[in-house]
Amino acid sequence: MSLCSVLRPLAVCLPLAHVVFACVPYRPAPADPAQLAVALRQRQGGHFDLANATALAFQQNPALQALAERARAAGVATVPSDTQTEYRTQGEMLALMADPVSLLDLGPRGAANTLQRAEAVAASQELAVARWQVATRIAEAFAVDATLAALPSDPEHLDSTPFVAAGLAEPLAAAAVAAAKSRLAAEGQRRAAAHAANLAQLRELLGLAAGAELRLQHSPWSPHPEEDRDGALLRRPDLALAAARFAVADANFRRAVAAQYPSLMLGPEVPLRGDPLQLMAILRLPLFAGDGARAAAAQREAARGDLAAAWLAASRAAATAELELASTRATAAAATAALAASQRNLAAARVAANVEVDAFGALADSYTMAVRDWAEVREPLVAAARAEVQVRFARGMPALEATP
Repeated sequence: MSLCSVLRPLAVCLPLAHVVFACVPYRPAPADPAQLAVALRQRQGGHFDLANATALAFQQNPALQALAERARAAGVATVPSDTQTEYRTQGEMLALMADPVSLLDLGPRGAANTLQRAEAVAASQELAVARWQVATRIAEAFAVDATLAALPSDPEHLDSTPFVAAGLAEPLAAAAVAAAKSRLAAEGQRRAAAHAANLAQLRELLGLAAGAELRLQHSPWSPHPEEDRDGALLRRPDLALAAARFAVADANFRRAVAAQYPSLMLGPEVPLRGDPLQLMAILRLPLFAGDGARAAAAQREAARGDLAAAWLAASRAAATAELELASTRATAAAATAALAASQRNLAAARVAANVEVDAFGALADSYTMAVRDWAEVREPLVAAARAEVQVRFARGMPALEATP
């Protein structure tokens, strides 16, 4: 037999397979870190409100883009039909066989494609959860930025030099004022660092490089809606993801059940020498496939437990967020009240120092307390701002809740 006679069926089948089965050719798309860095640095920042910032993050946040592509891949993936081609050199026979049940998207292939569709839904829900989390962090960044910008101004400068020169300031009191000034400068640096770090995190969420311009426009939060909290809780994307994963486990159980049964492949055997067509059949008998189905049934029950655990975790998170909000609000209110009181004491001490000879010690104490309370008010106010955001998103609130 000549080599040409052996390769003839392949020469016919390969182009036909490319057309019939819609093969996708490989196209190189290298990812060079240096080129990616250049492209990221070329992205423009600008002036954003919460809605625009969230929309931009959904569009160009790299982690969200990756999840979107994975969800897209899961959405187009299907299990191919079970077909088989066989060429026999002896007698030059070409057999073309297919499983008719598989061609109708039934049986094991239908169950496998049902599983693929369930996995696509779960992948889309994973993207929704990631977007929800990114939207929460963006809202937190906006809340922190507004809180830092609205922090109380630092206590008015106190110059102890005239008191020391006049012999009206004791060394310990002058040293206390100097220490308070050091703390004042340190807290100023911490506030500047907190502001810069907050914007740096926001740039990362928006898919912007470190040097990109970023100016924020703040809008008031809409009133907290009074609604059925359990109903709002059920809208949490992470709870929907747990439900989607249960659907995947259920579809996998269906696939395992379908895989237990025999399958039949039918097709003609075409003689290449002009002889009559013949019919071929292959019967596949899966042995000991019941263990896989039993395992898949157990995995489905595990997913049911995961779904129940997810609801309990979401309920706990929402309740904890409410408690955290009340706690941080109380702490912030106490810190703000303490600062207001120390500022009043400092103002009174300044007046007394102008008319009383030995009043500098009291002024130094008042200044030290005012600086301390001013330095300690930042963290409670920022924590309360974060808690305000967290409690809304813990109840499954939509990502864009700020009103213009």
